[in-house]
Amino acid sequence: MFSVNTNLGAMAALQSLNQTQSALATTQNQISTGKKISQASDNPAVYSIAQTMQADVSGLSAVQDSLNFGSSVLGVASSAQSQISTVLQGLLNTVTQGQTTGMSAATINNSIKQVLANIDQFAQSATFNGVNLISTTGTGVGATSSSLSVVNNVAGSAITASNNDANNGAIVTASDSAGLGLTGLSVTAAAVGLTFTNATAPAANDTITLGNGTKSWTFMLSDGSTAPAAFATASSTTQVNSSINITATDSNGAIMAKIASAIQAQGFGGTVDNTGQLVITGNGVTNANSSVSISGSGAAMATVSGSTAAIDTVQAAITQLNVNASYIGSKSNQVTGMVSFASSLSSALTAGIGALTDANMAAESAQLQSLQTKQSLAIQSLSIANQQPQSIMTLFR
Repeated sequence: MFSVNTNLGAMAALQSLNQTQSALATTQNQISTGKKISQASDNPAVYSIAQTMQADVSGLSAVQDSLNFGSSVLGVASSAQSQISTVLQGLLNTVTQGQTTGMSAATINNSIKQVLANIDQFAQSATFNGVNLISTTGTGVGATSSSLSVVNNVAGSAITASNNDANNGAIVTASDSAGLGLTGLSVTAAAVGLTFTNATAPAANDTITLGNGTKSWTFMLSDGSTAPAAFATASSTTQVNSSINITATDSNGAIMAKIASAIQAQGFGGTVDNTGQLVITGNGVTNANSSVSISGSGAAMATVSGSTAAIDTVQAAITQLNVNASYIGSKSNQVTGMVSFASSLSSALTAGIGALTDANMAAESAQLQSLQTKQSLAIQSLSIANQQPQSIMTLFR
């Protein structure tokens, strides 16, 4: 039918052109953004998944920054501990030489003081951005914290480290002279020896007190069935410590190990010699100012000679430093492993987001060429359809 009111050919051509124009706009948008899904209207479900994954990638970036900071803190601490370890080896040689007849005790003691000052300097300088893990709290240069907490995943879990923790059953301490039990070390200083002469049966509130004439440290024992009495308030001269939980099945060796861990946490050296005696050194502790009260244990304290005390003190410090260094090393490995994992996970998530949302540029290029051709043809078809009503004029000539 010929009609000037309704041009079906033009309407069909226009509809085809509109569809082509819409597809062409979509393709051009994908080419300009590089994404086949750049907004929720493109594909609501996939867009939501991609946005969640993108948030995880952003979170992992912050996690990596935190882990890198932690790695730096632990690296500084480990480096200082290596220096301290070298110094301690020399100190052991010095105190051993000091036992030789004819050696000047005053000269050796001056050397010891200088070595302890160097140890403290190494520990206090091991501060990174306000965190010092190996110096006694408050003594690190520029330190505002003696503990570290770094986020290791987007859920907020953290890796923590401090100079008062446990490592394979041993207590981690500061790695300065105080933390290593070297306070008051002298080639002539005596130590305190703690022994058990028969089967130990500690009762709640039994105590071990260590003192140096100026300050005392009280350790309260518990038999595991009854809580110890409330501790007195600590003062400048009395340091009260938490209880040592001993059970009826603990052997003398196990009891000694628990006591050693507790006193090491307070800056004392504690080593068990080949006779089963716990040699307690550091902080200037003396037998005259120390006491033990353990029910039915046959526990006793005695003075350990200066030659044995000085050597045992340094050997205990070396053992303690090894515990501390092992702890820092294990934390460093943990952080390093998480840095690598976080990087791999971030790459995997980024690849996943790309697979979901990135446009195939080769395919889009071919599609663009096709749509541009279809657009030209649709325009040409519409032009021809619009000219058809003109033929009606020939009927009226």
